[in-house]
Amino acid sequence: MAINIPDNPNPAPNYIQTVTFADPLNLDADDSNAFYCLITGNTTLNILNTREGGTYLVELIMDAVGGHTVTLGVLFGGVVVGSLTFNTAANAVNFISIVRGVGDYLTYNIINVTV
Repeated sequence: MAINIPDNPNPAPNYIQTVTFADPLNLDADDSNAFYCLITGNTTLNILNTREGGTYLVELIMDAVGGHTVTLGVLFGGVVVGSLTFNTAANAVNFISIVRGVGDYLTYNIINVTV
């Protein structure tokens, strides 16, 4: 009798990948499931190649100027849990916890941290 083992929903390495700021800011879940980026201007955030059942963490820190707009890309059309707004103050820290459910939508929560 064969045992059917499901694919790992998070095959990417479990370390924080530092991403260079861009607009759009495209995070690739094939590279990692945790990302860090210093936000230095307005951007649209996309997370690509997510897998059903996958969990992801994004840390966005505003630069010393702050006030930059972060817009969520089309895949963030799922359920919002908690906050939907980013803290855009200078040096503000924002975490986005993301879970991909069945289908192409993401459930996410934006967590603002004061340090």
